[in-house]
Amino acid sequence: MRARPGPLLLALACAALLAAGGLAACGRGEPTGPALDLSIARDAYAGGYFLEAETAYERYLQSDPQGKHRLEAWTRLVEIASGVKGDLGKAVTLLETATLEYNARPEVNWPLLFRLGELYELQGQRKKALDAWGRCQDTSGGDVAKAVQAQMRMAVANRALGKHDLALDLLTQCVAQAKDEETKSRAMYEMAQTLSLSWQWPKTIAILNDILALEKAPQDVKVMSAYLLADAYEAQRDLPKAREILLSLKDTYPNPEVIMARLANLGQQQPALATPQLQPGDDIPPEADDGTTPKARKLRR
Repeated sequence: MRARPGPLLLALACAALLAAGGLAACGRGEPTGPALDLSIARDAYAGGYFLEAETAYERYLQSDPQGKHRLEAWTRLVEIASGVKGDLGKAVTLLETATLEYNARPEVNWPLLFRLGELYELQGQRKKALDAWGRCQDTSGGDVAKAVQAQMRMAVANRALGKHDLALDLLTQCVAQAKDEETKSRAMYEMAQTLSLSWQWPKTIAILNDILALEKAPQDVKVMSAYLLADAYEAQRDLPKAREILLSLKDTYPNPEVIMARLANLGQQQPALATPQLQPGDDIPPEADDGTTPKARKLRR
């Protein structure tokens, strides 16, 4: 790691001298022992010296088994392992140990368990993730927001495991219990996603339209809902309606090229300025063929 002049170097030098037994303290009033480790860790972390911070936080945990700043140390060590070093295995091990330490304090343990579930999910260990989020739900202590947050993650994980009915039951509870439109709209969107996987298009469309009618639903949820709504109309072969929705997303969807590609797949990249009126028996001009005609279906086969 790069050298940093000033307080950090002084603190590191003090730590080395203390370890060697050379000094009892680096000066009158300076922290010693666990307090010194904590000071070094905080200073290093704030300056972006994460490996030095990691070492100092680990020393603090070892040297102060009853310390009042242990939660900070566990949390920072997890952040360094997962976010800086990309070592999910170590981050999981740290959280497993921390959740055991705070098992008797659910209000402190809850965010640790929730994060543990997220890391299990990233590792593809969905059953362990479900267990962690289930413990979150059980220890929410009447906090509806926490319970809904855990239920929603459990629903998505169960959906990934193919348990769509269980996912829908959990999401139904989330919608009923949600105290704000943001949470409610996100749970409704997950419901629509789940229903779409079993081709329940009428129910999917109804829920998505309800989301779009919510005044306080976040913009990102409305955009995702509109995009899924276009999928649903396309699945029902209502291509004009799907095209209309996709065109409305051209200026709001994060990646406009995706919208253009979808429009092209629907048979039209831009709305035609003028379409000739066809008479019975007329051939269909290429620019008017949206891929749904018998001729087009035959060609695609």
